[in-house]
Amino acid sequence: MDVKKEYHKDNEVRFVVSGVKVRFVNALRRAMIAEVPKLAIDEVNIYENTSLLYDEQLALRLGLIPLKAADIHEYNEDDAISLTLKAESPERVGYTVVYSKELISADPKVEPALGNVPIVKLVSTEQEINGIRTVARQRVSLEAIARLGRGRNHAKWQPVTICTFKELPDESGGSSKQKAFVFTVESDGSLPVDEIVTEAARIMRDKFETLVTALKTQQGI
Repeated sequence: MDVKKEYHKDNEVRFVVSGVKVRFVNALRRAMIAEVPKLAIDEVNIYENTSLLYDEQLALRLGLIPLKAADIHEYNEDDAISLTLKAESPERVGYTVVYSKELISADPKVEPALGNVPIVKLVSTEQEINGIRTVARQRVSLEAIARLGRGRNHAKWQPVTICTFKELPDESGGSSKQKAFVFTVESDGSLPVDEIVTEAARIMRDKFETLVTALKTQQGI
C-alpha cells in the first residue's frame, strides 16, 4: 500500500491510496464517519426560553455545534461536561443573535470549535399595558451536557462533514486488481483532520487484531 498526500489545510485533506482494494478504502471511510469519537452536546436542561424557538428546536441546534477538546483521549463515555448559556435581548426595541462563543464551559479544555455558529435570535418588542409602553424582552437560560460518542449512534458525533473517495483511472490500461483511490476528508472542527484519519486507521487495526486473536483462540492455534 502507498499513500500520497495531495492537498492539506487546517480542516481538509486530500490523499491518494494505492495498492488496496475498494473494500479497504470503504472500511476506512466508514470508520472515519462512524467510529472516531468526539464530544457533542447530548442533553439540555432549559430553565428559561421565551425565544421564538421551541425547546426541542433549541436543543437540536445545540447538539449540532462542534465541540473541541485539548486532548480527546482524556475523556470517556461516562464523562459529562457542562456548558451554560444565559442571554437576553436588548433593552430597547431590536434584536440580538446568540452565537456559540457565548457557551461557557465548566471544563477550560473544552469549547465550541467555531464561535460564530448562530443559536437563537432574541427579539425585544414594544408593548402597551394599561396605557404604559414597555419593552418586552426575550431570554434564554440553559445548561447543556456534552458527552463522548460515535457517529454510529447519532450524526452529531460524526467528526467529518465530507468523507468521500473515488477510484482513479488506470493509466496503464491494464486490469490490475490493486487500484488507486483519492480520498477527500473535511473535519467539522472538533478534531484535526489528520487525527481523524489516523484514529480511524488505528481503530481498524485494533478490530482486525481482535478478530485474529479470537479466531486463533477458537481454533486452538
